[in-house]
Amino acid sequence: MAKETIPSPEEIKGEVKQFTPEELNNLKGFQTRLDQILSQLGRVHLSKIKLNEQEDLIKAEIKKIETEEQELAKSLSDKYGRGSLDIETGTFTPAG
Repeated sequence: MAKETIPSPEEIKGEVKQFTPEELNNLKGFQTRLDQILSQLGRVHLSKIKLNEQEDLIKAEIKKIETEEQELAKSLSDKYGRGSLDIETGTFTPAG
């Protein structure tokens, strides 16, 4: 039984090797897939940024509406006093 010797790193250093076409295609395929995934990740991140901006705008609009509602409620309370309003009929009933 002949013992096969494995060359040392020094023995193969500088030796030019050639990958097979299949190996190259596999490596290129991985790189292409990775590029596509990274691109998708970038689009997802950009979408998140835009959604956060929209959420901030909506929250600001909610605050604005709440403030306007409070101002109107105070104005109506000053004018009519304390009581309750049936918004469907527009009927105000003063608190007893």
